[in-house]
Amino acid sequence: MNCFARVVWRELNRIVSRRIYVVAALVIPISSYLLFATVFAEGLPTELPVGVVDGDRSSLSRDFIRQTDAMQMTHIVMHCADFSEAEHEMKKGNIYAFLVIPPNMQSDLLMGRQPKLAFYYNNAYFIPGGLLFKDLSLITSLFSASVGLSTGLAKGKTTEELMGQLQPIVVDAHMIGNPYVNYSVYLSNVLMPGILQLMIVLITVFAIGLELKERTSIEWLRTGNKSIFVALSGKLFPYTVIFTALVIFQNVFLFRLLGFPLHNSLITMITASVLFVLAGQAIGITLIGTLPVLRNALSFASVFGILGISYSGFTFPVEQMPLSVRSLAQLFPMQHFFKIYQDSALIGSPISYYWISYLALLLFLLLPFVVILRLKKAMIFQDYPIK
Repeated sequence: MNCFARVVWRELNRIVSRRIYVVAALVIPISSYLLFATVFAEGLPTELPVGVVDGDRSSLSRDFIRQTDAMQMTHIVMHCADFSEAEHEMKKGNIYAFLVIPPNMQSDLLMGRQPKLAFYYNNAYFIPGGLLFKDLSLITSLFSASVGLSTGLAKGKTTEELMGQLQPIVVDAHMIGNPYVNYSVYLSNVLMPGILQLMIVLITVFAIGLELKERTSIEWLRTGNKSIFVALSGKLFPYTVIFTALVIFQNVFLFRLLGFPLHNSLITMITASVLFVLAGQAIGITLIGTLPVLRNALSFASVFGILGISYSGFTFPVEQMPLSVRSLAQLFPMQHFFKIYQDSALIGSPISYYWISYLALLLFLLLPFVVILRLKKAMIFQDYPIK
C-alpha cells in the first residue's frame, strides 16, 4: 500500500506539472457536456425555413400556406416567383424545402379534378429534410381530408359517414422510450460518453507512453516496488477517480437535472458508466502495451475513439450491418454501453435483456493481461524508438 500511495503521489505531481493532463481529463469533457446541453437545449429542431411558390393565389392556397406555417417544424420564410427561384434559394441554403402550389388549384378542386401539390426538400441535411418531409406530408393529408370533408358536408352527408371514408383506419401510435422525440435524449447519451471515451483512451496512452519516451519508466517501476500491477494501478488511479466523478456527474446531470427518460434505477446507468471508464483505460493499456511508441499508440487511440462512436449503432443499427462489421462492433465498449442505455434507461427492460453487455464491458478488463509482460519489458529495457 505504501508503494501504491507513492506511485499515486508521483502521478499527481506529474498531473500538476503538465497542463495537458488537466485539459484532457477535465476541461474537454466538461466543455463537451456544456456544449451539447446548450446545442440540444431545444430538444428538437423547429421553425425550419421553407419557401413557397403559389401559382394559384386563391383564398384556398393562402389558407393552405397559413396552415403549413403553423406546423411545428415549418416556417414559411419566402414566397418565390417560380420553381427556378425556389430551387436556387434551396441550393444557397436559405431554405431546406419549398412547396409548389399549381395554378387553378381551387377551381380544379371545385370541378372535381385532382390538382397535384408538389414539395421539394433537401435531404442532404438528413434531420431537417426528414422532419420537413414528415410535416409537409402530414399537412397535405390533413388539408386533403379537410377539403373532402367540406365537399361531402355540402352534398348533405354526415360527418360520421365522411370520416369513415376519409380515414377508414385510425392509427393509435405510441412512442416508447423517447415520447417527446427529443434529439438531445438520443444524441447526448452517445456523444458525451463518446468524447469521454476518446479522452480516457488518449490520456491513458499518453500517461504511460510519456514515461517510455522520457526514459522515466524504470524510476516509475521502482516506485511501485518493481511490480507492474502496482505501478499501473497507482498511475491510473487518479484518472479513474476523475473520470468516475465525471460519469456520475453526467448521469445526474442528464437524468435528474435535465429530466431525460430513465425507466430503471440511476444505479444501473452509473454502474455501466464506471465499467465503461475502466474498459476505456484497459483499451489504453492494451494499445500502449502493443505499440510501446507514444506517437503510434496515440494515433491508434484516436482512430479507436472515433470508430467507437460510429460503431455504437446510434446512427445506423448495428443489427443491419454486414456480419463482419457487426463482429467488429463488439470490440468497442461504446457499443455495449449504448445497448445498456437503450434497454435500461429508454425502454426499461429487465437486466436479462442486456446482462451480456455488462459482461462484455467486464471482459475488456482482461485485455491488459495479454500485453502486460511486453509493456514491462518496454519499461525496463526502454529499447523502443522515441523518434
